[in-house]
Amino acid sequence: MKEFMKSNTVTHNLMSFTGFKSLLIFSLLQEGPKTYKDLKKAIEENEYLHETVSIDAIRIYINSLKNFGCIVNNYTKNRVKYYYIESHPFELKIDDSLATSIIKIYKAISKSIDFDDFIALQAFFKKFSAYVVNEKLKNKIQNISPLSNIDSHIINGLRKYVNNKNEITVLYNSSISGQKNITILADRLYISNNKLYLAGVNSEYKNYYSFLVSNIIKIVSVNLAGNKLQMPIYTVKYEYFKTDNEVLELLSNERIIEETDKKLVIEISSKNKFDITQRVLSFSNKCRVISPQDYRQEIIDCLKKMKEEYFAQIK
Repeated sequence: MKEFMKSNTVTHNLMSFTGFKSLLIFSLLQEGPKTYKDLKKAIEENEYLHETVSIDAIRIYINSLKNFGCIVNNYTKNRVKYYYIESHPFELKIDDSLATSIIKIYKAISKSIDFDDFIALQAFFKKFSAYVVNEKLKNKIQNISPLSNIDSHIINGLRKYVNNKNEITVLYNSSISGQKNITILADRLYISNNKLYLAGVNSEYKNYYSFLVSNIIKIVSVNLAGNKLQMPIYTVKYEYFKTDNEVLELLSNERIIEETDKKLVIEISSKNKFDITQRVLSFSNKCRVISPQDYRQEIIDCLKKMKEEYFAQIK
């Protein structure tokens, strides 16, 4: 069935077109008020139908929804009648164990997709929750999102500026220094630990940094004259010392540039130096930075400081 749907070769033997049209009209009326002309056009342009329908046929499909228990009302605007579904009897009944599983799936998926896909996922769950009888689950679904307490205007603005790589100034409520304006070359939005972050180069720290979006009070301005901040790209080479039968899983921003029986020489590139440092230090004594020299010295200094602090604590 799925293969036929993908290839747009659905036949009358595979599905009830009358039922499909009724479901399509139900979905359209759930989205908001529609005219007969709107519904007719949607059916004729549907990728699985491409079929001309009459206004009388549309009326029959709406009556079939009424027969199933839907309350379909209408109003007139500019002499045109609009139809909408006021209520319907269709509900999803979900027990507590299934509700818990749904919440877990939501959290797991949200960790591994980009932000635009997350917006689509949230839209799906918003529609999904409208059909849920379990009030406890409905409240969880509505409040579980990391976007639930953030102004949608700020989110929509940040999405636009990230896509355009704009330099923006925001009023930011820092937990350390209070409210202040910070200029950021917006690079990406991402979710970590169920919180939304804006990452980019910033004027205060002069490097790539992440800001908690819930702490952004408002977007003050957008620099349309041209970005003054520059997006850095850090490239580091390091040696990784192999052990028997080991397969190292590379990150998407890493590549092997040399390999021997005992070691790999790996190149990693990132806008965020901190991410590189975390990667390098995670290998402990199995890794040694080769270049650039100034970054190699940073790692050496970092390790020396860690050693000094460790011995200071155990004395």
